[in-house]
Amino acid sequence: MLKVGYLGPEGTFSEEASHLYTKKVPNARLIPYGTFFDVLFAVDKGVIDEAVMPIENSVEGTVGIVTDMLAADVNLMIRQEIILPVYQYLIARPKVKMSQITDIVSHPQPIDQCKGFIRKHLPHAMIHLSHSTAEAAMQVATSLDASSISGKGRGKKRVFASIGPKASAKLYGLNILAEKINDYPDNMTRFIVVAKKDHERTGDDKTSIVFSAAKDKPGGLYNVLGEFAVRNINLTKIESRPSKRALGDYFFFIDLQGHRTDKPVKEALTKVQRKVAFFKMLGSYPRAKT
Repeated sequence: MLKVGYLGPEGTFSEEASHLYTKKVPNARLIPYGTFFDVLFAVDKGVIDEAVMPIENSVEGTVGIVTDMLAADVNLMIRQEIILPVYQYLIARPKVKMSQITDIVSHPQPIDQCKGFIRKHLPHAMIHLSHSTAEAAMQVATSLDASSISGKGRGKKRVFASIGPKASAKLYGLNILAEKINDYPDNMTRFIVVAKKDHERTGDDKTSIVFSAAKDKPGGLYNVLGEFAVRNINLTKIESRPSKRALGDYFFFIDLQGHRTDKPVKEALTKVQRKVAFFKMLGSYPRAKT
């Protein structure tokens, strides 16, 4: 049985992406973990076989902790990517009306993604932050009052709603008061599947790498990226992240079209490794269809 970990708890977008992935994987068992560290180290140590991790959102950007850990903390490779449309829902207990809501609880990202809806429809609601959308839905389902969440509002009648995926409403027996309340309707999250090995060549692939420049000098990055340009290799993403070694020292994360075994890609990567101080192959994998 293939053990596949994901960032829990149940009722989150990570679980939804994991179910989407394992539909095509026979005999897979999903295992939730409490933190990014726990799930990635579980794969690295062989406790589980693979993990489904969010790595990039079209609104919020890169999930930095995941890229940083892949670069420096674990020896894992990307073997698949999943693109998941992200829709947020306003969720409350049965019989609650939107006009009754005094408080909203959710993870910081959904709150930010739905701030326009909140300003328009619930401008006076008190905002509370949770560790996950599933935890927020559970708080609403168990009728926690404002004092138990924020230390305020004791003795007042408070009516809570949460913001999160449809799955969290179903999991905790809640009702959906408003659908797809994102400020950006085309919100997408890119998930990756990480394991000890990446994917074999399919003919429609991507490759991810991370490196640091050999010297901090004008044209240093251009000199590296030129190896891809002269071979007509398309770079689909370029991002820098602090290396955490020194101020001004950066890792560069790059996604490019093609598999690492393709001749032009293989040649370019060989040249790049000779020009940089640090290089790590993060894997080649089939390109997800959006």
